[in-house]
Amino acid sequence: MGNTRPIQSHLIFTLFLSLCTPALAQQDENTRDAVVVTASRLDQQLTDTISHTTVITQKDIRESQAIDLPSLLAREAGFEFVQNGGIGTSSGIFMRGGDGHQVLILIDGVRVGSATLGTTSIENVMLDQVERVEIVRGNVSALYGANAIGGVIQIFTKQGHGAPRAEAQMMAGSRGTHRASAGYSGSVEDTRFSLNVSQFQTNGFSAIDTQQAPKANPDNDGYHNLSFSGQLAHRLAEGHEIGLRAYQSAGKVQFDNAFGTPTERDSLNDTLSTYALYSNNRFSSFWKSHLSIAQGTDESKTFTNDKAPTQFNTKNTQYQWQNDFSLAKEHVVSASLEAQKQRVDSTTVYTYTTRDVRSMMLAYNGRVGASQFQANARRDRYSDFGAADTWLAGYGYDINARWKVTAMRSSAFRAPTFNELFYPGFGNPKLQPEKTQSNELGLQYAVGRHLLRVAEFRTQYRNLIQTVLVAPPFTYLPENVASARVRGTEMSYTGQFDNWDMRASLTVQDPIDTATGAQLRRRGKNFGNLVVNTTLSGWRVGAEAIVGSARPDNNIASGAPVTLGGYKVVNLTARHAVAKNAFIAARLENAFDEHYQVAHGYNTPGRGLFVSLNWQQ
Repeated sequence: MGNTRPIQSHLIFTLFLSLCTPALAQQDENTRDAVVVTASRLDQQLTDTISHTTVITQKDIRESQAIDLPSLLAREAGFEFVQNGGIGTSSGIFMRGGDGHQVLILIDGVRVGSATLGTTSIENVMLDQVERVEIVRGNVSALYGANAIGGVIQIFTKQGHGAPRAEAQMMAGSRGTHRASAGYSGSVEDTRFSLNVSQFQTNGFSAIDTQQAPKANPDNDGYHNLSFSGQLAHRLAEGHEIGLRAYQSAGKVQFDNAFGTPTERDSLNDTLSTYALYSNNRFSSFWKSHLSIAQGTDESKTFTNDKAPTQFNTKNTQYQWQNDFSLAKEHVVSASLEAQKQRVDSTTVYTYTTRDVRSMMLAYNGRVGASQFQANARRDRYSDFGAADTWLAGYGYDINARWKVTAMRSSAFRAPTFNELFYPGFGNPKLQPEKTQSNELGLQYAVGRHLLRVAEFRTQYRNLIQTVLVAPPFTYLPENVASARVRGTEMSYTGQFDNWDMRASLTVQDPIDTATGAQLRRRGKNFGNLVVNTTLSGWRVGAEAIVGSARPDNNIASGAPVTLGGYKVVNLTARHAVAKNAFIAARLENAFDEHYQVAHGYNTPGRGLFVSLNWQQ
């Protein structure tokens, strides 16, 4: 990883291991792993993944009492996010130093997001619809194509299992916040189903600090969300299932304009939706097939003083056929053909409004004794800029029943957005994809209910797209001129000992613009969290601490360089059964009322109490 890597990463790593190892030594049971699919596009146990992968289970979501996806992801290794105000306002993702353009978001395997901005509005994903979340870190474009540079976050909506049952929840809290949700799911003979709906509303607070941006409207900025998810699957015969999944989240948020007027009213209506029809078929003992037709949409309308909206809509139609061939025990070859058609409909007139993508992927996953192998190769051909080839080579070795080492080298790319290519007066149709190469070394310790993973990584970015002044004609255009390097160490731990559940992570990184040597904007060098839950006198109580170091940014009004201070936020939770099928729960957010900013000029939530009543059949 180089001799210049910050020495504090070794010191913090040593401290982290010294704290975790006594807990790990208390049990010597077989590791009970979750099954994940995102790391290899095959079902595998979490401890068999070569990429640094974590899963957020339904239990984790329930105990966190978090409302939206950003609040949940803030507790994960390698992950930072910025938000331009309160819940529902625009959020940005950073994974391993990569920004929101360089992180792929999937909902039930379907790409969602804006083809004009190149990001996904994760602030509109409410957790009432979510069953679990899988996070794979690092370059995995060889599995998924464009944008999977910092990693992949895959969200799985609720599905039906077991006897049919109903559930409902009501919540109220600070800042005029209230939420209601209901669901009914289960299985009847060969048919599984799930239906869930939720509504959320808050009065919020002023998104912008008017002392730093006096032209902004000082009023509170509220948010409303209505979400739906549904799933229906039927087993035709042994090994053959067809199904339909649907998801929609419609959010309306008020926001502030730092360059507007104190009386300006701005709002954004944003709707994310996915629809997928699929067929899973096991044609023989060695041949398994997955065929899907899906569509992901992002519909965005921005209003200023109730005038006619500015509109940017993306429709992404996707076709996928993946075949997995078991050549021998623990040896699987996968081949996938994919097609995408992206279409943009906007009040802005683009030179081109459609893009076609044709993709092929070949993969091998296997094991020989203590050695594990993963190899992927992929080609994505775009109708507007040509082809992008990516690859991945991974290796794992079981030292013994507890310890495992891993190594991975991979490449990835980000496709230019429609704004970067075709926006009137700004787009540059000659842009090429951003590209990266990454090395990763990992160490895993798994025993009983404990899993500790450490990954040391280095990612080199080239052909990064940056806006520069072009002369002539003396105008600003996006060009492939920038480069960056991010290297660091990240650690994650989940476990249970005695009556305590623990979840912890720590990231030490060095995100650098290689042209200037400066730290990348809004990326911290150190950040982490600790989550602890236990049962006391019939109450399930928990605490989570989230910390981050100082980060560079730009002044919201002048654009001058500034440094944002570090922060430490503590959230507390409690839950108690009041009847056989009902419990009351409370979450105290920012318990010590920490005042901090993750984006200069934008306010963050102060202390807030939220109480909910939950019922499950």
